[in-house]
Amino acid sequence: MLTLTRTLTGMPEEPAARLRGLLLRQLVRLRQGPLAEPAVRHLFLVPPAPGGTRYTLYEAVQPLVDAPLHQVQGRALSELLTARGDPRLVAGADQRWQRVDPARRGVFVGTTARFGGTGRATTIARLVDHTAVLIVVDEKHQPVDVRSTKDLVLADRHVPAVATVPGLGEPPFLLVDALVAYLRTGS
Repeated sequence: MLTLTRTLTGMPEEPAARLRGLLLRQLVRLRQGPLAEPAVRHLFLVPPAPGGTRYTLYEAVQPLVDAPLHQVQGRALSELLTARGDPRLVAGADQRWQRVDPARRGVFVGTTARFGGTGRATTIARLVDHTAVLIVVDEKHQPVDVRSTKDLVLADRHVPAVATVPGLGEPPFLLVDALVAYLRTGS
């Protein structure tokens, strides 16, 4: 499975901030489907078709068990290992991604977890370039709080990096971090 790690970490900071912002803006737009079931969402970016210019971002949803963190993390990593490191192939995973990327050309860009209901919702994310992000959106799906450990350009607005984001180093960020580390390196 390909990742965007080398591309994103090798970019100058301004283009990387714009790309991170674009990915997160699309992530906010992707906010769909029920949040009641525990799951993580792995993000993939599909390059344009030959002659095209449009990139597509989609999620591969990996369901989680409702258990203590160490059990959830162990099972999620075991499922990824069984799926040869590709979250799109995890047994029981949401298969809607196949409509967008049937050839699996998408490159892995990060993993998220979402919390909330029909109103406000919070998303935490870890991108392949080690950026940790927290986004809170309102009922209209507009970001009302965005914090990131690396600079972002979100809708032409510069969001400066913060030293840490709330919840970093705690569950569920620990789970997201473990999954991204595995998917980024394959071990």
